[in-house]
Parts: sequence; structure tokens; C-alpha cells
Amino acid sequence: MPAEAPRRDESLVTALAAGDPGALTELMHRYQRPLYGYLVRMLGSREDADDVFQETFLRVVRHAGRFDPSRRFRPWVYAIASNLIKNTYRARGNRASQSLEPHDEEGPSLLSTLVGRSREPSEAAQREESAERVRSAVERLPEKGRNALVLFYYQGLPYAEIAEVLEVPVGTVKSRIHNALGKLGHELASKEGLS
Repeated sequence: MPAEAPRRDESLVTALAAGDPGALTELMHRYQRPLYGYLVRMLGSREDADDVFQETFLRVVRHAGRFDPSRRFRPWVYAIASNLIKNTYRARGNRASQSLEPHDEEGPSLLSTLVGRSREPSEAAQREESAERVRSAVERLPEKGRNALVLFYYQGLPYAEIAEVLEVPVGTVKSRIHNALGKLGHELASKEGLS
């Protein structure tokens, strides 16, 4: 007898709306690592990320009955989290410094895009210094550009899903990422005395 295929996220939300508590557990398990990583990067605090992660899934539970299963779940849950991040910033009265440590998920690396990949062990210290400069520069980006950049480079979301999360056209997402990369490149070059 073949193993049962895992249920799609959208089917799990429908099951959750129908009262299946196992559906919530499965969704939280699937999104624990990627969504939590996004929250830590954007909020800069594991404590705040824990709170927002829990609140995100409380809202998923509350609004599961309103979810349109013809749409994708991932952009919906990231949009909820993104709005909660904005609320957290407002409550703090500031922008959070985020943790932009490298992660082991597949996808383009922001650091490698900006400073290239080193192949020599002797370049490890230089690479770490470059990583710190990139993290610091990303922290200073305006929220809109930083959010689009983190969703693309660290979360691996495609442009169309980022557009859904941020509720903007795909062209705006591309423009925000392009502009953010330009600002980062300029800042990093000026710190090295190259501009």
C-alpha cells in the first residue's frame, strides 16, 4: 500500500477551519523554521519572534474559515506575519535591528551576491568581516526595501509571492529589491573607499 501523500497547505487550512487540530500542528511544524527565521531576521529578537510566530498562528486559526483555498497559503501566512512585524515596530517606536545570519536553506545568498564567494580558507576572516558589513548595511535600509530583500534572499520566496505578501505589484517588488541592492552596493563600496 503506497504511503499517503502529504496534504497541501491549503487543504490543511480547510481542515483547520473544519475543526481538525492536527492541521494546525502540521502547518506550524512546516512553517516553524522558515517563518521563524524570517521573524528573527526582521525583528532582531528571538523573544519578539516567538511572540509574533504565536500570534501569526492564532490569526491563522481565527481566520481559517475566511481563507480562500484557491490561493496559496505561504504568501497569506507571511502577509499576516509581515503586518504583525509592522505592529511590533510601531509598539517599540523604532525599527528593529535584524539578525541576518546565513542560513542553510537553498536559494541565493545576499552576501554572495554582494561580496562574492571565497574559495580560499585564508579569506574566511575577510568574508566574516564582509558579512558583518552587509548585515549592518541591511539594518539601515528602509523597511520596505529590507523586507523585500529578506523575503527574496533569506526566505527564498519568488517575486509573485513577495508581491502577495507585501500587497504590491511584482514590478514594485523587483524595483524595491533592485534599489535596496543598489543602496547596499553603494554603501559597501563607500565604506571601502571605492566610490
